[in-house]
Amino acid sequence: MDDPLKLGDRSGLPDDLLFLARKHPRETWRGRAGLAGTGEIWLGNHDHFRAVITKIAEQLTKLSEEGETTYDSGPSIRRHVGGLLGGLDGHHRVEDHHYFPIFQRAEPRLLRAFEVLDTDHHAIHDAIDELAATTGDSLRRLRQTEGVMTSDQRFAIDALAEVVERFAPILRQHLADEEDIVIPLILERARSDPEFS
Repeated sequence: MDDPLKLGDRSGLPDDLLFLARKHPRETWRGRAGLAGTGEIWLGNHDHFRAVITKIAEQLTKLSEEGETTYDSGPSIRRHVGGLLGGLDGHHRVEDHHYFPIFQRAEPRLLRAFEVLDTDHHAIHDAIDELAATTGDSLRRLRQTEGVMTSDQRFAIDALAEVVERFAPILRQHLADEEDIVIPLILERARSDPEFS
C-alpha cells in the first residue's frame, strides 16, 4: 500500500501533526526569544541547504546554456555538491541520534511526525547516493578544462542537472515539513523551559 506521507508524493504534513504549527505559525518565528540557539541554528542550516541546491542548479543551467567551461567549472561544482552532501549527512546524524529522541520525549503526540522525518532521511540519503555518483561521473567527463564543451561533456552536465532537478524539490519539501514540526515544538517548550531551546 502506498504511503500518502512518502517524501516526493506529499505536499505537506497532515493537520493532525501540525497542532503546534497552528499555535506558532511560520510568519511569527524569526526573532522570537524561544528560538535563540538551537532554533536559529536549525533554520540557518536549512536556509544554507536551500541556497546551495539553488546555486548548484543555477551553475548547471549556466554551463548548459553557455556551452563552455572554465578551469574552475568542475572544481566549483565539486565544492558545492560536496559541501551540500556532507552538510546534510552531518545534520541528519545529529537530528536522528540526538535531537529527535529528545523531541519525541518532550512531545509524544509528535511520534508519527518524527517517524515520517526519519523515513525522509532514508529517502534523502538514497537520493544523496545518486547525486554523489552522478556528480562523480559527470565531473570525470567534464574534467578540468576550459572552452567549448564536447557533446559528452554536455551530456554529463545535463545528466547531473536532471538528478539535481529531482533532488531539489524533495529536499525543500523535507526541510519545510521538518521546520513545521521542530520549530513550533522548540517555541512551545521554551515557554515553560527556556533552556530547552
